[in-house]
Amino acid sequence: MRWTIQTLVQELAGRGDKPCLIAVTGENVREISCGEVAAQVTSLAWGLRDWGIAPGETVGLIAPNGPDWVIARLALGTLGAVVVALDDLATTAELKIALDDAVCRRILTSPSHVAALREIDPAYELVVLDAAAPEGATSWTGLFGGRSDPLPAFDPAAPAMLVYTSGTTGRPKAFELSSDHLWANVGALRKTGALGAADRVLLPLPLHHVYPFTIGILTVLSCQAVVVFPEEVAGPQILRALAAARVTIVVGVPRLYTALVSGLKAKIAASKAAPLLHALLALGIWSQRRFGIYAGRVLLASVRKRLGPELRMVVSGGALLQPDVLWTLVGLGLVVRTGYGLAETASIFTGNLPGGERYESQGLPFCGEIRIVKAEGASEGEIQLFGPSVFAGYRNNPEANKDSFTADGWFRTGDLGYIDPDGFLYVTGRIKETLVLGGGKKLHPDELEKHYAGPFIKELAILEQDGVLVALVLPDLEAIRAAGLPRVGDVIRVALSEAALTLPSYERLTGYRLVREPLPKTRLGKFQRFRLPAIYQAAATARQAQGELGAEDKALLAGEPAGSVYKLLEKRYAGKPVGLDANPQLDLGIDSLEWVSLGLVLEQELGVHLDESQAGESLTIRDLLRQAAKGAAVKTPDESAAVIRRWLAPVGPWLRGLGRLLLLCNTGLMKGLFRLRVAGREHLPSEGPFVLIANHESDLDVLMVAAALGRARMRGVYWAGDSVRLFGKRWLHPLLRALNVFPANERRASETFAVAAEVLRRGGGLIWFPESWRSPDGKLQRFMPGIGQVLSDSRVTVVPAFIEGAYEAMPRTARLPRLKPLSITFGAPERIEAGTPQEIADKLHARVAALGAIDLHGA
Repeated sequence: MRWTIQTLVQELAGRGDKPCLIAVTGENVREISCGEVAAQVTSLAWGLRDWGIAPGETVGLIAPNGPDWVIARLALGTLGAVVVALDDLATTAELKIALDDAVCRRILTSPSHVAALREIDPAYELVVLDAAAPEGATSWTGLFGGRSDPLPAFDPAAPAMLVYTSGTTGRPKAFELSSDHLWANVGALRKTGALGAADRVLLPLPLHHVYPFTIGILTVLSCQAVVVFPEEVAGPQILRALAAARVTIVVGVPRLYTALVSGLKAKIAASKAAPLLHALLALGIWSQRRFGIYAGRVLLASVRKRLGPELRMVVSGGALLQPDVLWTLVGLGLVVRTGYGLAETASIFTGNLPGGERYESQGLPFCGEIRIVKAEGASEGEIQLFGPSVFAGYRNNPEANKDSFTADGWFRTGDLGYIDPDGFLYVTGRIKETLVLGGGKKLHPDELEKHYAGPFIKELAILEQDGVLVALVLPDLEAIRAAGLPRVGDVIRVALSEAALTLPSYERLTGYRLVREPLPKTRLGKFQRFRLPAIYQAAATARQAQGELGAEDKALLAGEPAGSVYKLLEKRYAGKPVGLDANPQLDLGIDSLEWVSLGLVLEQELGVHLDESQAGESLTIRDLLRQAAKGAAVKTPDESAAVIRRWLAPVGPWLRGLGRLLLLCNTGLMKGLFRLRVAGREHLPSEGPFVLIANHESDLDVLMVAAALGRARMRGVYWAGDSVRLFGKRWLHPLLRALNVFPANERRASETFAVAAEVLRRGGGLIWFPESWRSPDGKLQRFMPGIGQVLSDSRVTVVPAFIEGAYEAMPRTARLPRLKPLSITFGAPERIEAGTPQEIADKLHARVAALGAIDLHGA
């Protein structure tokens, strides 16, 4: 007898009181037994048949995840209907496209969709999965209580479901799957023994997709395991369900595991035992790679329990699981099952299953054959499939079928990959998403996106514009703030530039635009790439939309001084998106220098005193207004004087002697090992006050300048060092004072400017790197307006300098330098005429660029 959903329901009936479905809602855990599910399914199937649904009829199903959805779906399958399961979150327009194409007349749905369905077609016959039904609809409760004998059998080769593609590239296509297609996967997986009757499987995925239905429902129930539904697909609810239902397996998508791993790593990083836990995780990964032993089960048992006390396995499908996430899960002692397939193959076609595992591959085929069709000499080619789970073709779409099948009947997946000597499949990209550049080069955006991803980037999508590569980037503002980095735009610019260094020129981004909202994806986490070009164009002139204000926001704006501050911001930044959700830096351009000016205006006009560091930590205008409402105070003149005294006070003889010794050693090091060459030494002033500015290539830069100036000139010369990198450890402060270093804190820019001004007032010298950031690629970057502020307050001599070789000797990513020749060239001293801080910075940029004889357009 061939398998259908009727077969599964009969098996459930024979299991009696064994749990079948579990729903976790808050602290409540609701269990439904196999016998109860089978009885309800059979009763509802007869009720639906009596209501008028005939075998082979196309019937819609639109409802949220949960036991009710499963019972309704199995009832329709038992009846022999062709089920059109649609996204519970779909828009009215999306529902209309699918329902019109499917020619559905009867639909099982939730009360929330009734109005939209009536708008699409008032003639729809609706069954509501609820005890109460709106007027004109039927409650499903009235359909239960009928016959309990088996329904008439139907042909397993007949269509069982009508599927619509998820829409990554535009209008979805439709195709049918039969019971035979489904059983090809379910039966093969059941034979592997990967899960059994003792397992409880969490399913936090939208059930209308083929993957969660085939693997998460049909396969799990066929293997006598239990399906668990969380209250919501969100971190806290998932973690609660893992513990409350004693989950042993999770069936999910990469996006879910990425979020779980990210949260877990954040907790580890905040732990006092972080170094030990990182070491144990590395040991767990190494033990599995080297010996196939899951040592993390013991080494990190306490950490793994935070995910789920009984969790032993995670199953990932729908997209490729990133290696770092995969190996973190493995390092924790979890078995990770990955595979490859498409909805058109009833979900899965290959897998890393017991007895056939190779992490980072997509496993071996278990219900068909694979071949790779590639051009001569190519290392990869199109993945083509043949087997009992492969669909017959797209519905009413001969053009798509012509493109999707070869002359000998193999399904052309449109995916690229290769098979290793042992038969394991590796997926590398997608033909349909291949970008073709102006010079004819072809590349896969998903691979490049992995390369450009970094700790300060939440999302990054690459697209082609006018023959070159550009990107949309969603910054991780929380991570940037936590790292103490004040300028979001520069953080992203440097991160992308660093990532590009190891790539060929045609794979380097020629532009990018920052976005404020997550990029559009399918429910399984894939970018909807057909929508990206429009978003890229809109990002150039995008304004932050001001949504309808809630009661708390209205109260905030109605109060003082927040309301007055908001009105001042609207006036000062007219034409910019001054919304409560706007980011002060990204949307309004409030950098550290602008904050100094804005803070003065707030104090003078409104009497509002805000600390600039608190402003720098405000991710939204709402945060800024709340700080204003708290009445946070700025530093008083006495406090600013204390900062100046702290960093400019004379040091004792021991520290002074140590500073001289270090300068002497540094000079020998620079001239002896690095063969430092100095040009233009005659331009150096014999005494202050003066400001020496230079490009910033490396951590070696200040050592080069110090050696070039010499011990005599360095007396009374100060320089500002990064407050996070250099001043994070208090025990270093005395040594930094001995070397005349004071902290440059961009979140307290006024303090830095006050110390710099005092150095010059006392007749000292100042070393300043106007780029602020070390160059990510060795090229001259734009100058920050801070140097303009310093020179606006103190009209002193400026000496430009150009550094060469430091980037090659020690780029940003290097921990230790290489012995490369270094050189520094000093230009003629000059006084900069008046201008705005940014205008002054731009003039100095031109001086340094000319001194280095570089192309300004490439700077």
